[in-house]
Amino acid sequence: MRFKLTPRFVLFAVLCISLTSEKLWLRNALAANTGRIAFTSLRDGNPEIYVMDADGGNQENLTNHPAYDLEPDWSPDGTKIAFISGRDGGRFQIHVMDADGKNVIRLTDGQGTKRHPNWSPDGRKIAFSVDDQVDYIAVMDADGRNREKLENHAWEPSWSPDGKQIAFVSWRDGFGEIYVIGVGGQGRKRVTHDFAPKHHPSFSPDGRRIAYEAEHEGFSHIFVAGADGKNRARLTHNEENHWGPTWSPDGQAIAYYVWHGGWAHRTIHLMATNGRYIRQLSDGGNAFDYEPDISPLGLAVFPASKTSTTWGRLKIPFEK
Repeated sequence: MRFKLTPRFVLFAVLCISLTSEKLWLRNALAANTGRIAFTSLRDGNPEIYVMDADGGNQENLTNHPAYDLEPDWSPDGTKIAFISGRDGGRFQIHVMDADGKNVIRLTDGQGTKRHPNWSPDGRKIAFSVDDQVDYIAVMDADGRNREKLENHAWEPSWSPDGKQIAFVSWRDGFGEIYVIGVGGQGRKRVTHDFAPKHHPSFSPDGRRIAYEAEHEGFSHIFVAGADGKNRARLTHNEENHWGPTWSPDGQAIAYYVWHGGWAHRTIHLMATNGRYIRQLSDGGNAFDYEPDISPLGLAVFPASKTSTTWGRLKIPFEK
């Protein structure tokens, strides 16, 4: 008897292949390459720095301090985390700690609130924002020495992967637009021009794209554009606020957080860079988890007994 390919059978076969491809893609292209994720959480009553595995498991409080600790940023070698803290009784200052939360050192002091630490690709310097009489971004050595102002009216710095440029947000033209500038302060260039407030620019690992959040139709959404601002694509679409994009080391995934409404309901998500295959990593309910940053170490940060991440802890289905 000859087997007949009916339209229904073909559709079923395509669906099976598609589902299998999704599982393989998620396991291989996301989970195996993203390492651990540092983030801020309010679950203990005040902001603390946490880490978790790429599947959302093994969540651990690193700071355990009564003061506010926020905005974690992994060093390029994955051994340290820069963050801001009010633990010294004054304005927020930049601190750094080992990846296990030990050996906390304050790097900045003086006037102005320090925000948004971001390591240079070679790990030798840290860029950050200063909220003073005039907002500006500055650069210092990784030990806190040799601090230099880079640009006035600037906020939220992000190093390019070649270490030659820094992206930032500025309201100098009336809207929160994204700019880039050379690390020596030369060649400032406006990247976006669509007159919508933007935040948290993040260079892709290959330097060709910038992810950011922007207001659109009453909500904040994650966008990706070329490093020149062209070929803009909106990645998130549901009617909630999406903030704080950060890339996986291989450039195939973006972590971000979603505000679901209400004071204490923010959760961390991971998606492919085309906006598909979205997974919620942190708890639902009254979770208040935000400001994710992905370790550059990939599988090296997982216990030796783990050969891959199965995503078994994740019970929320894919969004496409």
